Amino acid sequence: MSNSNLNTWLFPPNNQECFFVDEHGHSSRVMLYEEALPGSTIFFAQAEQKAPVRMKELQEKPQLSIYFSLEGDTGAESANDLFMLKGQQHLIGYKPHFDGYYLLNSPVVKNFGVIMEESFFDRLYIDDLDVLKRFWEKVHAGQDAEIMPSGMPLTPRQLSLIHEIANCPFTGQMRQVYLESKIIELFLFQASQAESLRGNKTEGFSKQDIDKLHAAKAFIRQHMFEPLSMQQISRVSGLNEFKLKKGFRELFGTTTFGYLNELKMTYARQLILNSQCSILEAAYSVGYGEPYSFTRAFRKYFGYLPSELKK
Repeated sequence: MSNSNLNTWLFPPNNQECFFVDEHGHSSRVMLYEEALPGSTIFFAQAEQKAPVRMKELQEKPQLSIYFSLEGDTGAESANDLFMLKGQQHLIGYKPHFDGYYLLNSPVVKNFGVIMEESFFDRLYIDDLDVLKRFWEKVHAGQDAEIMPSGMPLTPRQLSLIHEIANCPFTGQMRQVYLESKIIELFLFQASQAESLRGNKTEGFSKQDIDKLHAAKAFIRQHMFEPLSMQQISRVSGLNEFKLKKGFRELFGTTTFGYLNELKMTYARQLILNSQCSILEAAYSVGYGEPYSFTRAFRKYFGYLPSELKK
């Protein structure tokens, strides 16, 4: 299953369609959903273009953003800076102002984000982690700040939170409280991941090896419904099994098959939550021949039984 198929359930209804043409005549068809909350704006966007598009953007007030590239390569470019994200990566960033371009570099780009004004992001000020201490020091000094120097890999749990935001079951004030709580939870997961990645020891791996590890992760995600072996992943990525096992754990904080299990459990959870799919059908869809083993694996991962989702 492709990234596109995996991400279709993330996009909320009631989106707007618009067309953008950049200064070079390159055009983009954009489906956009925005929702304003006090001090913040949630957005989901999908863009299609035949050539890379540069979207002019002027931001005059300080903003903190959490941004998730669900599919496709995107970036931000100003006179003094260029920041690129690949599909399935995310970031936390702060800019006191921005005058530049947003870049859409892939034929299809899907993303989610939250743009926060000072009245909202002041509520997120905590310095329990070293990465947050350094991040907030730059913010309070009025400097550009990123919680990591490059994009972080998107995790299944983060995808699950984005899905919950897209499918908020409440209205009125309850909706506002629910969405704000999910934004804060997502921010904390990002910060925790950044702290974990900062402590990883990948000195023994070249940039080429790290690229191959990212390729291995993408291969697992794209072929999660097929029988996979360590030998197959090793062959496709171009890494021997020792380097693959060691590097995957150090770079992503889990094993290759631990990551595969995360993908399967999260996918099954969404099937049970958002369709008429039974627990037995969800089990079969992620490769379990009988429901007992699936239920045991589900409970081990999430801490509760899949049947509780049906209540």
